[in-house]
Amino acid sequence: MTIAAGRARPLDGVRVLDFTTMVSGPYCTRLLADVGATVIKLESPTGDLLRAAVPHGASGSRYFAAFNAGKRSIVVDLKQPDGVALARELAAQCDVVVENFRPGVMHKLGLGYAALAAANPAQVYCSISGFGQTGPMQDWPAYAPIAHALSGFDHVFTQAQENDGAPPIAAIQIADVLTGAFAFGAVQSALIARYRTGRGDYVDATLLEAAMALVTGDLQMPQIETNTRITTFKAVRARDGYVMPVILTDKAFEALADVVDPTLRGDPRFTTRERAKHFPELRAAIERWTSRHDARHCQETLMAAGVPCARYATLDDVLDEPQLHALGAFATLEDASGAFVVNNAPFRFGNADRGIRGGAPALGEHTRHVLTDLLGADTNRLADWLARNVIA
Repeated sequence: MTIAAGRARPLDGVRVLDFTTMVSGPYCTRLLADVGATVIKLESPTGDLLRAAVPHGASGSRYFAAFNAGKRSIVVDLKQPDGVALARELAAQCDVVVENFRPGVMHKLGLGYAALAAANPAQVYCSISGFGQTGPMQDWPAYAPIAHALSGFDHVFTQAQENDGAPPIAAIQIADVLTGAFAFGAVQSALIARYRTGRGDYVDATLLEAAMALVTGDLQMPQIETNTRITTFKAVRARDGYVMPVILTDKAFEALADVVDPTLRGDPRFTTRERAKHFPELRAAIERWTSRHDARHCQETLMAAGVPCARYATLDDVLDEPQLHALGAFATLEDASGAFVVNNAPFRFGNADRGIRGGAPALGEHTRHVLTDLLGADTNRLADWLARNVIA
């Protein structure tokens, strides 16, 4: 790989063939595109299911756009042998392949790691699945809420709530996004090894293990006989909502007391050793102050005093948050409805660029260009594939 001088991107020159759908795989490949990779999204004639996800702008799903901006879309029918052969040709020209089909599907198509590595031993191949490629659960269907439940994450989360003990409603696809991020890192680790050894590698990333990463510390608790629980944090009521103060150190406690009630400093219940046992009383004391003020005032006053504290922001608040704009956390895209923003990659470089290059592709928008560019397909070959519906 050759990196140009100046604000190049870390993966400039890397080609990725993307067989993924929905969230986990597309998030991995979106991040790869953000740092310079040319990502070729290979879709079926009906397209990624995420194209139907709400909310919609005039040009299609903005949910899809958030996970697929900056990619190139080609349509190849993998139900046809010639479509599979075409996908194999494309893969041979790519540095990375990412797929998130059910385990065994790519192997049956003749597009598994062994088959593609035989043609391109330097290729990095990443499979993303619910439970991995081996083991008694490998064929089970999985989505993020399934991983949350089986990993212990939902149990730990539920145990900390003050409710009827019912597991939380699954509203955010945590395991999907986290698996995509882990796969993104693993693919780049394999690329680094390739540049050192000349050999590619196989990456197997699972939603189950990604969700387990969320309970890394908690996993130690059942292995030790103790009644002690890992520290939990609870919101306190403000005049117009809630805030989250985090009091982990004596310094933070003393700063808090100076703001909300100086008499707390001398209270024996709130010494270093006793504070955790008496958190309900401390919370009540904090709330006597916070309930008289707006959440934003509580956040700004306590933060200024050195107490970690945040109000509970709505998504409207997030879109207007000056700190996020200062970080360049948003990228602006456009569709027929107008401009809208999506998340930028949640990191930045000192000497390289990152960020979305282009909007979300229309289904099959780049089919002709990619096949001409990568395979040297001429007009006759393209026309033949089109006539037989191998491509669209």
